[in-house]
Amino acid sequence: MIKEELPDLSWLEAYRTDSPNFGLERMEQILALRGNPHLQLSVIHIGGTNGKGSTIAYLRQLLEMRGLRVGTFTSPYLISYNEQIGINRQPISNQDLGRLLETYRALFEEQAHDEVLQGVTEFEIMTALAYDYLAQEQVDVAIMEVGMGGLLDSTNVCRPDLTAITTIGLDHVALLGHSLVAIAEQKAGIIKPNVPLVTGRIEPEALAVIEGKAHQMQAPHYVCGQSYQVQSMGGTDSGEHFSFSNAYREAEHYLTPLLGQHQGDNAGLAIQLCDLYCQSKQLPLLTKEQIDTALVATNWPGRMEQISHQPRIILDGAHNSHAMERLTRTLNQHYPDLDKRILFSCIQTKSLEEMVGQLKQVPKSQLILTSFADPRSFSKEKMEALACEQGLHYADWQDFLEAYLKAEHRNDELLLITGSLYFLAQVRAYIIDKEKESRSEYGHEEN
Repeated sequence: MIKEELPDLSWLEAYRTDSPNFGLERMEQILALRGNPHLQLSVIHIGGTNGKGSTIAYLRQLLEMRGLRVGTFTSPYLISYNEQIGINRQPISNQDLGRLLETYRALFEEQAHDEVLQGVTEFEIMTALAYDYLAQEQVDVAIMEVGMGGLLDSTNVCRPDLTAITTIGLDHVALLGHSLVAIAEQKAGIIKPNVPLVTGRIEPEALAVIEGKAHQMQAPHYVCGQSYQVQSMGGTDSGEHFSFSNAYREAEHYLTPLLGQHQGDNAGLAIQLCDLYCQSKQLPLLTKEQIDTALVATNWPGRMEQISHQPRIILDGAHNSHAMERLTRTLNQHYPDLDKRILFSCIQTKSLEEMVGQLKQVPKSQLILTSFADPRSFSKEKMEALACEQGLHYADWQDFLEAYLKAEHRNDELLLITGSLYFLAQVRAYIIDKEKESRSEYGHEEN
C-alpha cells in the first residue's frame, strides 16, 4: 500500500492569525466564487461554549446508524488538518485536501486585488473548503461546528435544517463579552428564522437570551428539561448512565462510554437532534437498540481519553473554566481514591490563574505547570513565575513524560494531562510515538 503524500500546508498556514477577523462578508465572497456550495447542503449547525465536539461525535454515530452519509467539520484538530473535515468518520484524504488547497490558492491569486478578501484567515479558508468538499461529495447531511461565538463565525453562512447550542460559559471573554448574557447573545447568532433550535443544559440568564432570540426568529425551541429530559444515573468504569425521554420516546436507560456527567447531557442533546432530523426528513426514528449501539461506539480523542493503561494516563482538553469545572467534578466522581499528578498548560486567550486555582482544589493531587511550542502558548517564563508564586512545580513536559514513562507506578495513581487542545495534540503524538518505540524495542511491532 502506497502512503499518500502529505499536502503542502505552507500556503494555508500563512493565513494563520492570533486575532480572529470576525465577519461573514469574506466567507460569502469566497463561497460565491465557488458556486455557493454551502447552500447545496443539508446542515445541522452546532454552537456552544463546551460539549460541541462530543455532541457531534454522538450525532454522527446516530445518523450513520440511520444509514446516512454524514459529513463533519470540527476544530481544532489533534493530529492533522485532515481530521477537521470528514465523512462517516473518515478524514479527508491527503489527495483531496491537497487538490482543494491548490484550487483555493489559485482562486486567491486570481482575486489578489479584491478588497473584500483582504484579511481572510486560515479558519475561513478551512471552513469554505469544508463546505466545498462536503457538497462535492454529496453527503446526506453536514454537521458544522461553530469555531468561536456564532453570530460572526465563518460557519454561520449556512441555511441549516437544525441548530443547537450545547452550553454557555465564560470563554474568549475579550472577544465575546465578559458575562454569560453577552456570550449568549453571540452564540444565539446562529438561530435562523423558522429553523428548529435545540439547547442543552444552560444557565437561566443565558437561556433567557436564547429564548428571546428564538421567539424573535419564530424558531421552534426544544429546551433540555422541558421539551426533552436527560437525567444522570451515575457513572461507572464503563461510562456514564443516563435516562432520556422526549415527545417520541418514553424514559429509558442509556450508556455512553465517555466519562463525565455532562456526557449524558451531550448524548441526550444528540438523540433529540437525531429524532428531529429524522422527523423532518420523514425517516424512521432509530430504535432503542440502535441508539445503544451508536452511543457505545462513540469516541472523541482528547476528552477524558485514557491513552495509556500502564501507567494510567488520561488526556482531557479542558481549555476554559467552564470545562475545567466539569473535569474536576468527573475526577472526583470516577477517581476519588487515586493519587493524581496533573500536567497543565494553555494558550494566552484563556483564564490561566482561574484554571490553575480550580486544579489546585483537586483532592490527592500534585499540579505541574508547563509550556509548549506554540506562539499562542503562555511562555516558559510566565508559567515558571506562576508556579513559583503559587507554590507549584514547573517542568518541561517532554522531560517530565520521558522520566514518567520509564518509572515504576502503582495501580492507585494516574497522570492527567489537560489544558489546551493544541498542547494535547503535541503530548498525544509524543506518547503514541514512545509506545511504538517500546513495542519495537521488545519485538512487538506490528507487521
